[in-house]
Amino acid sequence: MSLKQQEYEVKLELFEGPLDLLLYLVNKSEVNIVDISVSVVVTQYLEYLDLMQELNIDIASEYLHMASILIRLKARELLPADQNENVEQEDGIYNREQLVAQLLEYKKFKEAAGALKVFESEQFGAFSRGCPEVIEKSEKPDEIDLGNISIFDLLTAFKKVLERSENEKEYNHVVEYDAVKIDDKIEYVLTMVSDKGEVRFEELFENDHRKIVMVVTFMALLELIKMQEIVFRQEQNFGCIYVSANPKKCNDESQESDSK
Repeated sequence: MSLKQQEYEVKLELFEGPLDLLLYLVNKSEVNIVDISVSVVVTQYLEYLDLMQELNIDIASEYLHMASILIRLKARELLPADQNENVEQEDGIYNREQLVAQLLEYKKFKEAAGALKVFESEQFGAFSRGCPEVIEKSEKPDEIDLGNISIFDLLTAFKKVLERSENEKEYNHVVEYDAVKIDDKIEYVLTMVSDKGEVRFEELFENDHRKIVMVVTFMALLELIKMQEIVFRQEQNFGCIYVSANPKKCNDESQESDSK
């Protein structure tokens, strides 16, 4: 049973752009941007794109555009250089050096934006002497905060779960799959985090290793992120991910209950 037969589709504002995925892959490989291997990056990038499509995640067109650029760069590295080839002079990425330059520039602006965000949070509510200006901090109801991890960390963790399941799978003949409902998996995840307080990401997939079940469970996690029902914790970069109930959501519900 394919995911598309289930007709689930996930649309989340969690993916900033293809350059974020490329930077994530570079950091995960623990190499300097200037030392990246286009061939390796292309392979990893396409693996993540395949996983997103398998999960029926709505992928922005710029991800596919970057995929075509990377494939072209990989082809140019593998094929003999054509002395008569006319490289386009328009803006774009046509060789490895341009890719590295764009990643370095993007990383610089991303770090600057992060520093400004930290400064804003530290300075919020601080005023100079005089008549204070009343400012209300606006919180977008649909704003999603994954804390110290990224959506790519979640995809990496799920990718490992799938790979481990494939290696441990016993190939038995299956006549028919039971229906797998995303609402049931949402309830399952909420029950797990409620009973245990905090669970390892991998633990959410241990009760059933059928691929369709694991995929729907992961989609349930994405929906819970969107609903701001759960939060994640990671003690070190690319380390184990822990899942727990969103304490802010619990506090808000408790206050609403007390007010009634």
